[in-house]
Amino acid sequence: MSGTEEDVIVRIGLYKELTGLADRMVVHKCLLPCLVLLPSLVVFSEPARGTDASYIPTGEISQEHPPDDILRRRIEANEPESNRVQPVAPPVLDRDLRRTSFDIGPELYGFKYKEPGLMEEEGMFYGVRLGYTGRSWVPSAPGESLPDGGMMFRAEARVAYGQVDYDGSVQDLETGDTSPLTVDNIDDFAFEGRLLLGADRLGDEFLNTLFTGIGYRYLYDDLSTHPAGYRRESNYLYVPLGYRFDGGRQVGWSPGFSAEYDVFVLGNQRSHFSDVGLTDMDNRQDSGYGYRASVNLQYRSNDAVVVIEPFFRYWNIDKSETERAFWGSAYEPANETTEYGIQLFWMF
Repeated sequence: MSGTEEDVIVRIGLYKELTGLADRMVVHKCLLPCLVLLPSLVVFSEPARGTDASYIPTGEISQEHPPDDILRRRIEANEPESNRVQPVAPPVLDRDLRRTSFDIGPELYGFKYKEPGLMEEEGMFYGVRLGYTGRSWVPSAPGESLPDGGMMFRAEARVAYGQVDYDGSVQDLETGDTSPLTVDNIDDFAFEGRLLLGADRLGDEFLNTLFTGIGYRYLYDDLSTHPAGYRRESNYLYVPLGYRFDGGRQVGWSPGFSAEYDVFVLGNQRSHFSDVGLTDMDNRQDSGYGYRASVNLQYRSNDAVVVIEPFFRYWNIDKSETERAFWGSAYEPANETTEYGIQLFWMF
């Protein structure tokens, strides 16, 4: 083979190689943009679930899960915990605003009974008070929001014992003469029970309550330890009209007060004259009034409420009806009763 033929053969082979290389380069040129654009196309067409807020699966769009809610959940799922807005915890109901609550505690008060111009008794009483309060408008679950107010029912009672000193006079029924008489350490017993119905109005930091109801007061005075003395029982039926303010519903100390006017309905004074050899007598009392007031300082914890409450109670009762007796007529004189003291009780 001549040199010319060899050159032709070499040139033909080189041409084929160059042609194949050029074809391959054209293919690569077409594929290269696709390879470059492919990741971005994949990103925009199929974003990873939970990484892009613009991805909203069609199946999740409904009335129960609107698009805005889905976007919010997608964003919150990818936000750092420290950057998320924490939901506000529902308020915890105060212990004194339970649907039902109880209270119990001791009381100490000074007592003074006076029949102007005739006699008086004075001493100290020691007692205990207890009560139950129901508020049906208060939700039973702590997570539920509180309404603005509603009806309140309360039942309460107190019992007390004391000793008083008598300063008065004694009358000789035969001659009509009177002489001074003093007797110390006379045993007395007191009881009071009340049923109240009220309307609560709840504010941001306080609770207002208007209330009324029925009350009964009993006082037993035993002067029979003296030869000229006798036992006496006092009974009052009355209607309280009052207002109470509780000035704080947060944990810690808070103030409050209450004021009440008592409408006297009916009274009866029983005198056990049989202790001195005479006939017992009942004197009906038809008119009078009373009032009471208190201030309190409450300490609220997560478990209970402790209340310190100074108080004042007053009664002014008119002269009773006159009853016939073998020595003449008898009646219960007009009288005043004053009680002032302090209560310490626990609400739970």
